[in-house]
Amino acid sequence: MGWLRLGALAFALLALVAGGLQIAAFVSNGFVRHAVVGGFAIAVGCSVLGAVVASVLRSRR
Repeated sequence: MGWLRLGALAFALLALVAGGLQIAAFVSNGFVRHAVVGGFAIAVGCSVLGAVVASVLRSRR
C-alpha cells in the first residue's frame, strides 16, 4: 500500500472517530450543531474509506 493510500486511510479513520465523538457530544448535551457536524464527518469518512478499499482492490487485479 502506497503512502497516499495510507494517508487516505488515516484521514478516513480520523474522520470516523471525529464524527463519532461529535455524535456522542450531541447525545450528551443536545446541541444540533454536533449532530450536523458529526453526520458530515461520518459521511466523509465512509466516502474516503470506500475510495481506499476500491483503490486497493483495483490495484490487486
